[in-house]
Amino acid sequence: MQHALRLSFFAFLLVALVSPCLALMGIGWVTPKEAKELGIELRVTDSGPNAHWVELEFKPEGRFKEFQHVSLEIADGEKLLLGYTTLKETREPGKVTVRFMAGRPYVDKITLRIVTGYPSNYSGHDLRLKEFIKSEKAR
Repeated sequence: MQHALRLSFFAFLLVALVSPCLALMGIGWVTPKEAKELGIELRVTDSGPNAHWVELEFKPEGRFKEFQHVSLEIADGEKLLLGYTTLKETREPGKVTVRFMAGRPYVDKITLRIVTGYPSNYSGHDLRLKEFIKSEKAR
């Protein structure tokens, strides 16, 4: 009985170690200059006195050919407030768009991640909103 239990435990560990769901995601920051070269557009427009509409648009080609989803993260410095929140995208021929509304005090704390690849080989392309919008617009 004890031998069977040990064997089951080691079989579970073996499966867990080779499972693609435990793979790490490679993540890189995208600067505004790189975003422009990659065809990424990030637009922020006013929505009343206290909020902004944020719209991210890109072509699912080249580096983004294996596009999976866009996720949103909110952090206060090193403190994570909200993470891995997948946004609903709109797909049209030749472009992918995500939109959301955010309160002005939070816009500079938001990072958008364009996730590409497959479960065993995901890549994240992070865009910090504060690098893409003028600081006076975020207030």
